[in-house]
Amino acid sequence: MKIYIKINIEDAADAKIFRSYAGPVGKRHWDAELVFGKTDQKWDSLIITDNTETFDKIEEVPVVYIGKAEDVEDRFDRVYDVWPRVESEKARRMRFERLIANLRSANNSWLYRQMLRVVVDADPSLISIKDVDDHYVIVNRSMEEASGKTREQIRERGTGFVWNVQGAEENGEYMISEQDLKSINENVIVFFEELKNTTRGVSHFATRKAPIFDPSGEAIGIVTVSEDKTHDGMRSSEVSDFLENLPFPILICDPNFTAVKMNYSFRNQVSGSASFDYLEWKKNLKKSGEAKINKERHSVSQEFYTDYFGKPRFFFVSEHEIRDSFGNKTGYFVILRDTTFERTLEQSVLGAANSDGLTGLYNRRYLVDHINNHREKPLTLLYMDLDNFKNINDTFSRSRGDEVLIKTASFIKECFPRGTVARLGGDEFAVVLEGYPDKAAIEAGCILLESKLQSIFRLGGLFATISISVTESDGSIDAEELLLQGGKSMFRVKSNKRG
Repeated sequence: MKIYIKINIEDAADAKIFRSYAGPVGKRHWDAELVFGKTDQKWDSLIITDNTETFDKIEEVPVVYIGKAEDVEDRFDRVYDVWPRVESEKARRMRFERLIANLRSANNSWLYRQMLRVVVDADPSLISIKDVDDHYVIVNRSMEEASGKTREQIRERGTGFVWNVQGAEENGEYMISEQDLKSINENVIVFFEELKNTTRGVSHFATRKAPIFDPSGEAIGIVTVSEDKTHDGMRSSEVSDFLENLPFPILICDPNFTAVKMNYSFRNQVSGSASFDYLEWKKNLKKSGEAKINKERHSVSQEFYTDYFGKPRFFFVSEHEIRDSFGNKTGYFVILRDTTFERTLEQSVLGAANSDGLTGLYNRRYLVDHINNHREKPLTLLYMDLDNFKNINDTFSRSRGDEVLIKTASFIKECFPRGTVARLGGDEFAVVLEGYPDKAAIEAGCILLESKLQSIFRLGGLFATISISVTESDGSIDAEELLLQGGKSMFRVKSNKRG
């Protein structure tokens, strides 16, 4: 880059010295163009003059004044240096050499800055340079566009401000990421992938960070280059193949839960619509369990169910926040797992564990849990036992006896539809009613049950009758004690029947 120096010297001796610098030998030595005459601020690098009137003709070009400092003390803002009028030719030459060196250094610095700016602005990647305290120094045009802020707004500001990091107002905008520290402390280039919430929405970046050190070896900054991989990263063939082949539905959303990408299972099992509204879909689901929040993993999981051709279909939905290296939320990774088979199997297992295999009624274990779960509430227990059931088994076989038990179970449910009915074992049954029902209603139910049994089971002169006791509880005793009392009362009823 050429250095142009205009010479405006009235002193003849000084002018002669400077003219000796302007010849062909001087040009080669200084690599500078010395011009005598009028100034042209468009091209001048500097003006050397001993005439104070020259200051009135220039505005921006720095000036070396030859004379006394007090002559230009009111113009110091435009004075590059002040040289004495009288000094040896050797001293003047030394000053001139130093001047040329300083100008060349300044020009080179300006040139390098311009080259750096052109290079980084021409790169589509997000490029930034910041100091070790997270003050941005240089950013390129791509980063301006992605952040929605100008480089003037970004300069000297921190990451929290530039990328609108949540909590920056409370915790401060200047933050050093783990990758920054690793790069500086280990003097290595750190590579990682991250999602950022840019003006174009959630974008996927492949980011590199490299430290900057001064000549003494002290870290003074970080260079960050982030290559946008949104279209060939998050949607690359490798990632797409991975997502597509997962057996459960996957949905990637932006911070507002707007769908960005969905895999084959999601399109096939949930929706393949380009306008799929996740929040609306979720709002129409029914909750099957409580939400589980994992603060460390920034995730929320909950089970829902929906009607699917007349049958419930269960989904376990997990929403995982996607965060960049600064902790800024950039989207959500939603995983849906169809738990219909698990719930159906679970219900079958629970049903088998809690029900009587012959009659389909609840079993004793379930009834005990049911009573204990309603402790501190008044309950009424009807304890029942078939009379002469052993004779039915002995006379007509056990299969016929099983039919009697099945019919008896059905009749009890019909006569006490609001009760919890269970088979306690053998020919013993129980009905638990909430509160203290009207005694007349209980008696009517017992009479109806007896009538049904007598009208149906007339077996070779034998009648299937039933003994029933009524025991009330205020909730102060547990299930086993209540059943024990009910059993004793029932056996007293049976004894009274026998006389």
